[in-house]
Amino acid sequence: MVQPRVIRASEAPIYLGMDKNRFAREVKPFLIGVPIGTQGVGYDRLDLDWWWEEYKRCNGRPGALYKEGIEQWEKTQRGSV
Repeated sequence: MVQPRVIRASEAPIYLGMDKNRFAREVKPFLIGVPIGTQGVGYDRLDLDWWWEEYKRCNGRPGALYKEGIEQWEKTQRGSV
């Protein structure tokens, strides 16, 4: 299935899993809105993905098993398993 490149303004908060007020406050200022038709606005899905990656990088916390998983993967890559 092909994902659309343009996400309509009404769907963008849903795409990011947040309510429209938080989207308007925290995400929208970083995006370029593109007119669609006479009243619609769309956002580039790649811009929404970029915002999420930056948010995750700055605010994310690794899970309890994250470090253990990295160490196990490194052992596997070296052939130590």
